[in-house]
Amino acid sequence: MAGEPIDRRTIIVRVGLLGATAGIVVGLFEAGFMRFSVFPVIMPHVPFSFWFFAPLLASMVFGSLGLLAGVLVTLTRARFLGMVIIAAFAGLAGCYLARVLQFSQSGSPWYPALQPFITPLVFFTVVSVWMWGALWATRKPNSPLGFLADVPQRLWSGIIYAAVAILAAYVGISHLPGQLTDSTAHAMGKGRSPNIVLIVMDTTRADHLSSYGYFRNTTPNIDQLARRGVLFEHAVSASSWTLPSTFSMFTCLLPHQHGSGTDRSVEARTLAEILRARGYETAGFNSNPYCGTIPSGVGRGFEKYLDSTTSIGYSLAATRIGNEFIEPFSERWFQHSRFNQLSARQLNEEIYYWYSHRSGHPYFLYLNYNDAHDPYDIPSPYDHRFGSISPHAKQLLLTAKLNHVAFSPSEREGLIASYDNCLSYIDNQVGELLRLLERSPEWSNTYIIVTSDHGEGFGEHHSYSHGWNLYRELLHVPLIIAGPGVPSGLRVPDIAGTRRIFSTALEFAGAKSQVLSKSSLTRLWAPDNVSNKLKEHVISELVITQIEPWGMGRAGSRPLLPIPHGVIAITTPEWHLIYGPGAGHSELYHWPTDPLEQHDVSDLPENQAAKDYLSESVLAIIRRSYRPWRDTDYLLALSSPNFSPDLEASKPVVVFPDVRLLPQGIGAAQAIFPPNQTAPHPTDPEQDLLESLPYTAR
Repeated sequence: MAGEPIDRRTIIVRVGLLGATAGIVVGLFEAGFMRFSVFPVIMPHVPFSFWFFAPLLASMVFGSLGLLAGVLVTLTRARFLGMVIIAAFAGLAGCYLARVLQFSQSGSPWYPALQPFITPLVFFTVVSVWMWGALWATRKPNSPLGFLADVPQRLWSGIIYAAVAILAAYVGISHLPGQLTDSTAHAMGKGRSPNIVLIVMDTTRADHLSSYGYFRNTTPNIDQLARRGVLFEHAVSASSWTLPSTFSMFTCLLPHQHGSGTDRSVEARTLAEILRARGYETAGFNSNPYCGTIPSGVGRGFEKYLDSTTSIGYSLAATRIGNEFIEPFSERWFQHSRFNQLSARQLNEEIYYWYSHRSGHPYFLYLNYNDAHDPYDIPSPYDHRFGSISPHAKQLLLTAKLNHVAFSPSEREGLIASYDNCLSYIDNQVGELLRLLERSPEWSNTYIIVTSDHGEGFGEHHSYSHGWNLYRELLHVPLIIAGPGVPSGLRVPDIAGTRRIFSTALEFAGAKSQVLSKSSLTRLWAPDNVSNKLKEHVISELVITQIEPWGMGRAGSRPLLPIPHGVIAITTPEWHLIYGPGAGHSELYHWPTDPLEQHDVSDLPENQAAKDYLSESVLAIIRRSYRPWRDTDYLLALSSPNFSPDLEASKPVVVFPDVRLLPQGIGAAQAIFPPNQTAPHPTDPEQDLLESLPYTAR
């Protein structure tokens, strides 16, 4: 490029500075789009530090690409070709910005309907503007740099270096290890109060644990714990995905009452808040990067709560560069787990550090192991213990709509084997944690509760993963309780809802109330429980989104919109009835003889009486749900001529003057702890219950 006013080194440096500058601008746009967009599941929380992390990462990547583009410019003697290279590089930055725009709007309600029109338009407009802008900027004769040749290089580089240094410093400070919620002094608790440990194995179906009769020895450590305590053979979760199910465990409420997973705030008192008010040290460790983060509300009441939102990996996974380019490469060659997910071993290390620095107060420890979640990636040697998933099947897990995907028989077997590998890995880490706790003098005064938030589907009803429906493979979860006074080696055949963990833990902590006793799981292993077995039932709820035509045109030409539908199920010792979506539609399964629920018997004449009885039972249960923990969002499936959710929500609840006749409606246990209260009433609990019910009978 002889005769040009600037040398090759200057061209390379200035194109690199151009790339870094474009990266900062693009990163700021990305941070703005992501921070002000709604991602209910994909990215539920984008931290403030993302304003610094996104431009830092983009400036480093595009700065490096700019240096490469500068080298290519110096290799050609044609000025126009150099201009084209710079313009193409600018177009690449515009393409990235268009991809960010597309992703950031994918959670908007209008996006599915307009996606076929908006996506090409956005890409064409943004890329074209950036490319033509670059061609215009490089129009100066004798140099492919155009006006950039006149910019003071020392000033320009100084500004960019200072900006990158500030961004890096803030990112480093904001991502220091450890995350504390607001911490205050402990309330004075009783010295004899027991410790309570709640272990949630995310995405674990009961029939894949060896203690539940599975043909593979997946969980020897959990099996040993079951021999020390009580195993509930038919525990049922409140929903088929994490957030509503977890909040039901923490509040004893159904999803339509606590509202977690919807856009309304949760006002009910959580288990951690109540135990903390009773003098407990509360600590939570959550490895699920999508559900259970502090902004979701799960962290309320915990003095220490660790999730992934402050990790570098979480911010990296939130960027398009990290999510689409760096993370897949890393998972293929370096680590198995996602950037934004702590493995079971890493989670245990955080727990061990907290445990060695805890106070002398009794503690409530909650942890969520997320390793059994798809795509079932765990470290060696557990990743091939029972088999392995094929690359094609793994790609389908990561990219397909899992309620419409079909795996071949061999792929399905490999997928199930990989899932079982994950359970074996989690079981190993649970065993390590239990052995640590056993070495403590407090072990004899510690309750251990092991359960799951939901199960996992493997094509039993033409869907994989979870959150699509309320069939048994998604609702039947393990539940094991061990500790002082708990019978050893007992298997409870009754139906048991995991939301009753709330009352059970409070009863362990010394909370005395007839209402809590009625909803506690401890009564299911009591000797006089025989008379209550047939009365057990569990309600599960889910809101699913179906894509339906929108507008007035022909059905085949109309754009599609996501429409929410409610699904409600009731499980009894003999039947499983599923409502919805749609008025009047239901499925009925006799699960004791059909555990995989392959035969819908709702249309058989001999089952109509059972179907009608269960239908009326669901309505009666909903009617007795206590206010103000009422919301009609989850009752859409019951919108029929015979039932109006809005009408039911407006009906008063009958409060009997005689406490012995107090109905055990859903929400009774929560009513003891109104939101504005800092501690449970110290006086007579039944009288206090009547006085503290957060509604008035009309």
